[in-house]
Amino acid sequence: MKRIRLNAFINILAFLLFGVGSFLLCQAALEKSYYYHLIEVDVQINKDSTFEVTERQTYNLKGSFGYFYRDIELKNLDHISDIEVFDSEGKKLSKNEYALSSKGNRISIQWDFPRRVFDNELKSWAIKYKVHGGLGFYDEWDELYWNAIFEDREVEVRRAEVIVHLPSEFEKEKIQQKLFIGKLGSKIESSNYEIIDNKTVRFWGYDIQPNNYLTIVVTWPKGAVIKPFLYRNQIINLLILSIALILPIFIFAKTYITWKRKGKDLKIEKTIIAQYSPPENLPPALSGLLIDQKIDVKDITATIIDLAVRGYLKIIEEVKGFAFFKGKEYIFTKLKDESDLKPFEQKIIKSIFENKEMVSSNDLKNKFYKKISGIEKAIYQEAGKTDYFTGNIQYIRRRYAMPSNIIFALAFLIFLGWLILSLIFRTTFITYVAQFLILEVSLIISAIIIMAFAHYMPALTKEGTEVKWKLLGFKEYLQVAEKFRLEAETLETFSKFLPYALVLGVEKKWAERFSDFSYQEQNWYVPAVYVSGGEGSVPASFNSLSSSISSFTSSISNTFTGGRGAGVGGVGGAGGAGGGGGGGGGGAG
Repeated sequence: MKRIRLNAFINILAFLLFGVGSFLLCQAALEKSYYYHLIEVDVQINKDSTFEVTERQTYNLKGSFGYFYRDIELKNLDHISDIEVFDSEGKKLSKNEYALSSKGNRISIQWDFPRRVFDNELKSWAIKYKVHGGLGFYDEWDELYWNAIFEDREVEVRRAEVIVHLPSEFEKEKIQQKLFIGKLGSKIESSNYEIIDNKTVRFWGYDIQPNNYLTIVVTWPKGAVIKPFLYRNQIINLLILSIALILPIFIFAKTYITWKRKGKDLKIEKTIIAQYSPPENLPPALSGLLIDQKIDVKDITATIIDLAVRGYLKIIEEVKGFAFFKGKEYIFTKLKDESDLKPFEQKIIKSIFENKEMVSSNDLKNKFYKKISGIEKAIYQEAGKTDYFTGNIQYIRRRYAMPSNIIFALAFLIFLGWLILSLIFRTTFITYVAQFLILEVSLIISAIIIMAFAHYMPALTKEGTEVKWKLLGFKEYLQVAEKFRLEAETLETFSKFLPYALVLGVEKKWAERFSDFSYQEQNWYVPAVYVSGGEGSVPASFNSLSSSISSFTSSISNTFTGGRGAGVGGVGGAGGAGGGGGGGGGGAG
């Protein structure tokens, strides 16, 4: 019995010890902290104006850790290259043993190591990289202005040491230096530096708080370092900026001169006089094209009304539903064969009816818009048969718009090239993002300028200008000519000229002129209107008919477009702490 009790006691004790031990281990893992025990920075300045930076960071770790990282700031630099990473024993790591990425204007390096729990233990790593465009060049001296200890960190640096190796030996009196330790912009200087020999300067600092820099400044006489041809991208920046500014201006000037010489319509010298009918044998669609040199759904709608007025089809308005759920639908009935019509008019008839004799506007939804481009092409071809334009409108526009396509392609290739090079040489090309964007915007603006002018390159001939003059006179008649002339007319006049009023943009004013007329039944259009509180087929007045037709043109336009995508004498460092290149962030996790 005693032995059983003893075994039970031992088991309970072991369980408690195991539980307490596990709890303590978990607590140790959760309660993690660290600080930089030592950061050593070695800077070797080369005669080609680059310099190599080696950073060895030693952490004091408590708790669970599995990676170190360092973010290198690229501000005030051309780029960095030749990045190398070394583990705690100084062994160089292969590229697949650490991660390299871009974070805004920084290059991020992360080394993952086997995660474990540390108990106030030291662990270090080192990174090495080459800096391009990080030196300053002045009349009498050259300068290194470097944020050797980065500011973006959450913990202090207990001790820091920076060694700078100059490219040549100089008299010590000709080597000058400054040291700033503090927040961004701090101009409080430290005297923690010494000139070790004729080409080596040492800086140091203690207990550098979070968000504080250690910024060094060293100057030496000119001649030891060759100023690079592309110093700080000055020539590249100047070249790209010049191209970006000059290219759109040049393109605009050239296309404007070309348009003025070849695309500008002849000026209408004659006074616009009211014309009481449209030019002979000129369909409404071509009338609209002569006015604004473009085809839109309004021109197609006007052609449908014109075909109805001429007896090729009939339009019947119907009201569906009841109360608040009422809606209008239009029934198109084919009345006669279209073989004697112009090709573009035949195409419109076939696009509406296909092989049917009757269709509704609901049948045309999400279908008719697919055929609009073919109808537009047929109208342009019809215009090409006349003597009104200097050539085929679509061909002229495509020809003059071709350079814009080339520029768009060039912009895409530049983007693709920059993207590929940035992925391959990320530390080199990622820094040119601003220049790239400026050039891309310039190219896109230039292409848009060309496209805009290309649209207006088709010009009217002398004959076309004469017909346009007559059209403008007819527009004058439709909207403001003397009213007494209508006394001899009927609503047939209204229907006959309505398609032209529509393409000329004066359909409402044309309808207003018939407001005093009593209703006359029309063969081409049957409205559904309300008379004496009931629904009937006889409008109470012309205004009802006018309103109904206006509703039709608006509704049918929406139907037809539905789904269509619309020096030695001094030392630099005037900026104080954080004013140089380098810096960034770092930490452990």
